[in-house]
Amino acid sequence: MTDEQKALAVFLGDWSAEGTAYGNDGGGGEGSPWRSIHSARWHSGNFFVVQDERANGPFDTLSFLGWDPDRGTYFSWSVENHGFAREYLVERDGDVWTFTGDQERATITFSDQGRTQTHHWEFRPDGQWAPLCDRVATRVD
Repeated sequence: MTDEQKALAVFLGDWSAEGTAYGNDGGGGEGSPWRSIHSARWHSGNFFVVQDERANGPFDTLSFLGWDPDRGTYFSWSVENHGFAREYLVERDGDVWTFTGDQERATITFSDQGRTQTHHWEFRPDGQWAPLCDRVATRVD
């Protein structure tokens, strides 16, 4: 396992998140409460992380996170119950992971010795970046 693959372990485990979702109002309003649970585990072989997230709304997403040695970069693919499929280029700078896609982007910052994830997601419904959701996920023991 490479150092890049080992770094993915910070995502593993069971998580509970709370925050605010703005996507339903086009990103310009006060938003609505967000609550979700998600779990992340190694796929067999320990090369890729599989994440399964369930949120109010309803919102369900399944994603894969990994290191592509041929391209020399992290990536994420996700599908959700509204029919969207997304691909993100992922960059890591210490405890900060940045996800960049065509229609969405995010910053996930780990703190509290890897027990807390702070998410800030944006989307561009009309070509301009707008808030999509902000949430804090805490590791569940």
